[in-house]
Amino acid sequence: MLRSDTIEVAGFDEVYRVECGGAVAFVALHAVIGGHAFGGIRITSYNSEKAALDDAKELAIAMSRKVVMAGIAGGGGKTVMSIPSDAEFDRTAAVRELGEFVETLGGRYWCGPDYGFTEDDADVLASATQYVAPDGLASATAESIDLTMRAVVPKPETVAVQGLGAVGLRLAMRLKKKGVDVVAADVHPVAGFDYVDPEEIYETPCDVFAPCAMGGVLDDFTIPLLHCQVVCGGANNPLASDDDAKRLHARGITFVPDILANSGATIVGASTTLGQKDQIAARMAGLADRVLDVLERSDDEDRSPLFVVRELSDELIAKLRRG
Repeated sequence: MLRSDTIEVAGFDEVYRVECGGAVAFVALHAVIGGHAFGGIRITSYNSEKAALDDAKELAIAMSRKVVMAGIAGGGGKTVMSIPSDAEFDRTAAVRELGEFVETLGGRYWCGPDYGFTEDDADVLASATQYVAPDGLASATAESIDLTMRAVVPKPETVAVQGLGAVGLRLAMRLKKKGVDVVAADVHPVAGFDYVDPEEIYETPCDVFAPCAMGGVLDDFTIPLLHCQVVCGGANNPLASDDDAKRLHARGITFVPDILANSGATIVGASTTLGQKDQIAARMAGLADRVLDVLERSDDEDRSPLFVVRELSDELIAKLRRG
């Protein structure tokens, strides 16, 4: 049975704990700007409800930053559903009831797929709420990764892709079609690519390392292993901590912030929702210039692009909230 409770979180417009189908989901709306917050649904296991809530909050903030940096007058949200260990967990019921809750928000939150969210989940969700992003967003994300990495390395020769899920596979196929050598790592290999073991992908000599699986993969252990010029991928929050941004910067490895690199789905989804499909092409094309502006300021101030883009986006969020 669906049950929801409001949670007060400083700096967030709305946060909910939702019991659905035997699972617990957290819906975090960081900024409802212009009446809308955009963000996906992540379905995975967590060690605790606190860990799930913390993930939802961090991802929601990143979504707000992503939306405003894309030139969209909206905010960000995120949902994480924690899969219980109970064998009687009814996933279909859980997703359907979550969709019913999203429907009660009346369009303040538009959701879509994220890590762990399947095509079957999408069908169930769409049967329960009208506030769902359009299909085909993984291809848009692959396009934005390609555009932003080429802003830094116009003609990459080798790209190491970590994770061949919905986004990583489309990115790898896109790059290969353009003549780029792709080295991939995934627990479920796909024919047509050169592979290394997942633990060896960090040491692969390449122009660009593209993390396209879970976040938090770049840390004090993996960063020293990297043999690349640029990190640019589809994973949300690929750095384990802010100190890791400093580690990349100290090594001279250019970090393209994920809120720029993987913003293609947000651009297409939010623009479509807002009736601004005619602006999608311009917003996608503008990503390269936005990356170069951030990197120029990063060089001038000798600090990681992560901190530059956070500062710029938070200023935009504050301005939009003031109206």
